[in-house]
Amino acid sequence: MKHFLMPALAGVSMLALAGAALAVDYKQAPMLDAAVADGSLPPVAERVGAAPRVITPVSEVGQYGGTFRGGMVGGNDRNMLFTYFGYEPLLAWDAEWTGEIQPNIASAYSVSEDSKSFTFTLREGMKWSDGTPFTADDVAFFVQDILPDEKLFPTKPGWLTVEGELPTIAVASPTEFTLSWSKPNGLFILNAASVYGVQLTLLSKAYCSQFLPKYNPEADANAKAAGVADWSEQMVNMCGVGIENIQRWRNPDRPTIEAWRITEPYVAGATRVALERNPFYWKVDTSGNQLPYIDGLSMSVNAEAQTLLLSVLAGEIDYEVRHTANTTNLPVLSEGQEAGNFRISPRESRVGNSLAISVNLNSHDAVKAPIFANKDFRIALSYALDRQAIIDTVYLGQGTPRQVAPLEGTAFYNEKLATQYLEYNADEANRLLDSIGLDKRGSNGLRLAPDGSPLVVNVAAVTALGNTADVAELLVQYWQAVGVDARFTAMDRTRFYEEKTASQHDIVVWGATSGGIDVYIDPRDYFPFSTESNFAVDWSKFYIKDGGVEPPDYVKQQWALYDQIKGTSNADEQAKLLSQLLDISAEQFYQIGIGTAIQGFAVVSNKLGNVPDDTPTGWIHPDPGTLNTEQFYFKQ
Repeated sequence: MKHFLMPALAGVSMLALAGAALAVDYKQAPMLDAAVADGSLPPVAERVGAAPRVITPVSEVGQYGGTFRGGMVGGNDRNMLFTYFGYEPLLAWDAEWTGEIQPNIASAYSVSEDSKSFTFTLREGMKWSDGTPFTADDVAFFVQDILPDEKLFPTKPGWLTVEGELPTIAVASPTEFTLSWSKPNGLFILNAASVYGVQLTLLSKAYCSQFLPKYNPEADANAKAAGVADWSEQMVNMCGVGIENIQRWRNPDRPTIEAWRITEPYVAGATRVALERNPFYWKVDTSGNQLPYIDGLSMSVNAEAQTLLLSVLAGEIDYEVRHTANTTNLPVLSEGQEAGNFRISPRESRVGNSLAISVNLNSHDAVKAPIFANKDFRIALSYALDRQAIIDTVYLGQGTPRQVAPLEGTAFYNEKLATQYLEYNADEANRLLDSIGLDKRGSNGLRLAPDGSPLVVNVAAVTALGNTADVAELLVQYWQAVGVDARFTAMDRTRFYEEKTASQHDIVVWGATSGGIDVYIDPRDYFPFSTESNFAVDWSKFYIKDGGVEPPDYVKQQWALYDQIKGTSNADEQAKLLSQLLDISAEQFYQIGIGTAIQGFAVVSNKLGNVPDDTPTGWIHPDPGTLNTEQFYFKQ
């Protein structure tokens, strides 16, 4: 069996072996003392379990107390809560994202020689926030009862399938289980440590089984009595089911294994979401103090990012990276550090571009569809952009012109994909547009479609997300300069997702993703992989077996290559196959990029301790979740 031999695990082993003598020395937050004294809570040694994970504080052992203040934007900012406080997978990335995988809920694991079976050992005595045991049966509940159900999971997570096959699970004991497929799943361990890995440990069988007819014959009747259509809708409402379901943050009764539990839910119209410490949290620091240090969380729900920015400047936010920490706001944030009692903490972005510009290759518009599908149209739009001017204007000169591609210096870098069609050349853009049948212009000087109708191209961006809208407004100016009647459309996140998931968009501007090892886990930017592949949502749906449209052969070839990558655990073979996949991406030129990822940052209150600088930020490696936010504390 492969055991984690990092210092943190050595600490866990020492605590476990020390037995009762050290367990007596466990300490808890003062706010829990009264509940332990009156018997409503067990002693801390019983709550953390026999083998808690030991977290080494970034700077020092912290102090208990205080309320963390954060801010969200809009009614669907669920992933902020997820990436800040909801990253608790079986295995976890290290904070620096060196590729080292650490124990988390699992204390050890083993992989079969053929990468078909994966055995995990869980921490003995670990509990849900309601005090019920967390065991292998909870994982089995998800794998056996939830994942296969077409109502609850009509679209199966790709990382949990191998050529369409779902895993089986064998439970050997409360602390040991094995997940298996009939074919190799060579990327499973990487995925288990990613943001998606949380899925396996999200649901308490003791609580959530009451909403399934298999366990409760009255489940459907109870659901209808609660005013919903059937048991499956009630199950989603009460337990969340998926990692990105907003319902995950709406039910205070839902047990969790996270450091804090919901007290004021994220419901429609909420102006605040509040959480309190989980008294059964299963991590301790090196001095035996049960984590988290911070008592509670208060997350304001803001109508727009500008409101949140004002709160940051007023010193009313303790940590912010998602909505206001961007280059547009950097000057005012830099000037406001002293007055707001915060600092600018550098973050390293390892994504494949500052932005991804996606022309809809699956457009439902009969006139636009053949235009968008023509690679020369995308090449022309790319040549029409003065990237250096955009970088200087929006990103304060940070970055180098690049297309969307894995980062230079990594094993996955593809020079053609990264560097083609970068020149600012309006003449070549005009020539290409003329050559594909867009040579006729209306009285306003803008191009007509081949059928003689005005060609209007809508460019959508979510205004709450950093510099996205600023770039989109510049894009339309450059494209109008070569006769393409591009028009900027500002959207909130909900409408954006509704339109692009239904493939109703023309062009969308969104953040690029994978630039390093995460290209294996979330390659959405390099082929139609998921409904987050904004350039070809309908082709992606066909791949994930959620309807969609059958794609050309070159897309099927990429799918086959990715399935082969998943089918081997040989790193050299995986890299070779990925190189072939990216060569096809380069040939097809699916998306347009702006420049290399810029230096990121977080706004951190000077009162908040144990927050490191210069750590990576992203989605697969969620910031600040990978920093172990349970060890943040307030200085006194």
